Amino acid sequence: MLKGFYRHSPPVCCYIHMGKRIVILGAGFGGLACANALRKGLSQDHRVIVVDRKKSFMMGLVNLWILAGSRRPDEPQTPLAGLNARGIEYLNDEAIKIDIAAKKVQARGHGWIDYDYLVVALGSELAPEKIEGFAGRGYNLYDAEQVQPLREKLLALRQGRVAISVMGMPYKCPPAPYEAAMIISDILEKNGTRKNVQVDMYVPAPIALPVVGPQVSREIVDMIARYGIRFHPDCKPKIVRDGEVEFESGEKAAYDVLAGIPPHRSPDVIKTSGLATSATGEWVPVDRLTLRTGHPGVFAIGDVAEVKSGTVTVPKAGIFAEGQAKVVAQEIIDEISGRPASTAAYNGQGFCFVEVGNSMAGFVEADFYHEGGPAVRLEPPSAESYEKKHDFERSRIKEWLL
Repeated sequence: MLKGFYRHSPPVCCYIHMGKRIVILGAGFGGLACANALRKGLSQDHRVIVVDRKKSFMMGLVNLWILAGSRRPDEPQTPLAGLNARGIEYLNDEAIKIDIAAKKVQARGHGWIDYDYLVVALGSELAPEKIEGFAGRGYNLYDAEQVQPLREKLLALRQGRVAISVMGMPYKCPPAPYEAAMIISDILEKNGTRKNVQVDMYVPAPIALPVVGPQVSREIVDMIARYGIRFHPDCKPKIVRDGEVEFESGEKAAYDVLAGIPPHRSPDVIKTSGLATSATGEWVPVDRLTLRTGHPGVFAIGDVAEVKSGTVTVPKAGIFAEGQAKVVAQEIIDEISGRPASTAAYNGQGFCFVEVGNSMAGFVEADFYHEGGPAVRLEPPSAESYEKKHDFERSRIKEWLL
C-alpha cells in the first residue's frame, strides 16, 4: 500500500499532495470542533479526515427534550456528510485498530489510513450489561431510542414509585440525571399524577456530584428536594429484579418505573491500542494543558480522555471536549505552519445548563484548574437559561455542519 492512501481508495491521482494528514476518530463535540478549527486554519494541501460510524449528529441533551415532550423522537438529525462541503473528509466507518508505532488507523470498510496527527475523540460507550438484570427492566436515559417509551410509561403511571439510578462513575454530563429527575417530576405534575407517585434519586457516591464538590452538590440536592425528589447517596446497583433494585450495600429499593444511567466504558479499539493506561484501564491519560498522550502526534480529547488537575478529573461533557478540541487544533496548526511552540493551553473551564422542567433551566459555570480546587457556581433556574440552552444547540450545529 502506498503511504498516505486508503487501502480501498479511488485512483491515486485524486490524492497526491505534499500536505499533512490529520485523522480524527469520532464526530461528537470534540471531533467536530477540532475538524472545523483545523480546516479553517490550514490550507487545502492538508487533509482533515473524520471517521465515525454514525451518519448523523445529535447532542445528548436532546434526550431530555424528548423526555419532556418538547422534541419529537422522529425529528431528523443533522447529517455528518455536511462536513464534506467544508473541505473535511468524512468517512462513515468504524475504527477497529490503531497502530501507534506505524502511525496508521484501520477502518472496517476503508482499510488502513496513515496519519501525521491523530486526534482520538471517540467518547465513551454505555455498558448496561454491567448491571445484572437492568436491560429489559429499566430504561436507559442516555439511549435516545428508550427515552420516548419511558415518557409513555410515565404518562400511563397512575401511582407508584419512579427510581432514577446512576449506576456507575464516571459518567458523561454529570447534571443530566438530576435534570431527568426534575423533568420526570414535571411530567407527572402536568399529568395530574405527581401526588400519587414517589420519585427517588439513587447515586453511587456519597454526594450528588463529587466532581464539583460538596457545596454545589448540596445545592443540587436542595434543588431536587424542592420538587419532592428524595436523594439516596452511596447506592451502587448490584442487580435489578422485577420491581426491585438491590445495591452493593445490601439495601433494596422498590420501583414501578426504573430509569438508569448505565456504567460507561471506553471503546474496544482504545483498549487494544495501548492508549488506555489510566488507573482503571478505561481512559486515555493526557497532559492537562496540551491533551497530548505521550505518543508523538497523538492527542485525546473529550469523554475518552482522562484530564486531571491534581486529584481532580475534568468532567465528561461536551463543552469540555469542545474547549480541548480548539487547543489541540491550534497546536497542530502551529506545528504544521512552522511557528514557534504553540502557546495554546487548555484552561479547564466550561459551563452547562441544568434543566428543571416547565421550560426553565439553571446555569453552572466551572473552572476545574482553579488554584485550590474547582471553582463552581450554580445560578438558579430561569427561562433565559432555558432559551440559551436551545441557542447552544443551534449555534454549534450551524458552526460545525451547516
